[in-house]
Amino acid sequence: MKRSTPLAVFALLTAPMAYAKVQGVTEIECGGQQWNIDQVQSASDESFDHILAGTTVGKNDYPHKFNNREGFDFSQECTHPLYEFPIVTGGDYDGGPPKTDRVVIGAVKGNTAYFCGAITHTGAEGNNFKECRDQGNKTTTRAGHRIMRRGVRLPSM
Repeated sequence: MKRSTPLAVFALLTAPMAYAKVQGVTEIECGGQQWNIDQVQSASDESFDHILAGTTVGKNDYPHKFNNREGFDFSQECTHPLYEFPIVTGGDYDGGPPKTDRVVIGAVKGNTAYFCGAITHTGAEGNNFKECRDQGNKTTTRAGHRIMRRGVRLPSM
């Protein structure tokens, strides 16, 4: 059996850990449509990638600033500007009709951002939005705490 050298062990312990670009993502339910954590994480990270690159996609130039005219109560970790981006089945949104559901991210700083929540046109009047339901299974932040939207902190996992 080959033994690991102390240098190899040190390199493994100090290597950067992989983490999601957008922190605090959760499973959501939007007007009867369930979105699992992988789908929400993917849409959130895709939105963030476009923000960092200064690019947009689709006729409505997503991601674009979300003005929160409806007055949704996002957590204090979710600072402005806020951005909305479509979440769709079968992969990431790449143009075309965006359907009804959106992820909202904010607190864009450096190479991270924060998941604020999700919104949907389903059940809303006109071009307004309704808030999607947070299903509670969050990704873990780099600090190791699980944070629920609206600022409620859960014990570390």
